[in-house]
Amino acid sequence: MPRSSPAALPIMGLLLVGASCAVRPPSDLRDGEPREAIPATSRSGAVQVAPGVRYRAIGDDDPIANGSAVWLIEADLRERGVAIRVASAGLRERESPRYGDCRTADMWCAATGAVAAVNGGYFGEGDDERKEIVGLLVGDGKVLSAGPQRRGSRGPYARSVFGIGRDGSPGIRWATGRRGARASLTWYADPEQQDGSGKWSVREAVGCGPTLVVGGKVRVTDREERLVSPGRLPRTFIGYSTRSGKPDRLVMAVGQAMEYADAATFMVGYFRREHRAKCERAMCLDGGGSSQLAYVSNGAVATPAPSPVTVPTAIVVRARAERYTSGS
Repeated sequence: MPRSSPAALPIMGLLLVGASCAVRPPSDLRDGEPREAIPATSRSGAVQVAPGVRYRAIGDDDPIANGSAVWLIEADLRERGVAIRVASAGLRERESPRYGDCRTADMWCAATGAVAAVNGGYFGEGDDERKEIVGLLVGDGKVLSAGPQRRGSRGPYARSVFGIGRDGSPGIRWATGRRGARASLTWYADPEQQDGSGKWSVREAVGCGPTLVVGGKVRVTDREERLVSPGRLPRTFIGYSTRSGKPDRLVMAVGQAMEYADAATFMVGYFRREHRAKCERAMCLDGGGSSQLAYVSNGAVATPAPSPVTVPTAIVVRARAERYTSGS
């Protein structure tokens, strides 16, 4: 796979994890500590992580899972206090290319006061502490790492971007942005469209791809985005439904062994079955060995989809829940 950043009330709910996972006290979290892979099971389970946030384990025997275990976090965006953020840290103003501080998903929870996290976009060379950020990254309303319109043998193309608007609402579009510019991204109605369709003002964003779902229908744009990656691999993906044109529920997930199309049909099926809603948009984040998911429950971190790979960006969920500090 291509290589591929805040407080709260006590966590509510009962820990009832069906899928095999590791649960650690915060004091056991150490930067650079090796993490053992936890084998998946076919059992399902659920945890109420915080008001409006729950963890779900979907077994590989579930009809919508396409033969792969799936671990997911579902956030009710209508719940007061629930917020989705794009996390990054340690970028240096004059550095080119841009490098960021790296953490595993459980460490990103600790660092940002989040109740859940998954890995973010692509990254390049580096070590466990800092790695090159590859593709678009927006923080504090400014483009920190460029995501240009690229050119291939068939012409120009743009890649998928997960962004947080000025009002805090998540969105997914094909988009580009120039480093140093204010974060008014150019978005495209089609990834291979020559000219932009308009401007998209975002507070935070991370580029990756491909897109999986558009308007409730499967639309995998791996070829258009030049991100073909065949085979049943670990995949991290994210998507949302809307109500009255505004995102109302967001799901971020890790599939144990999926094709892009499997992840796309899972998202369509999950929103339809669980909420009688259509998945408005969904896309992939970085996958393979980078795929990871963690959440916090009763003051401890659970890693149902762990990875030893540290990543420079993450998607995190903040809510009214207990915050802990790594190494405290």
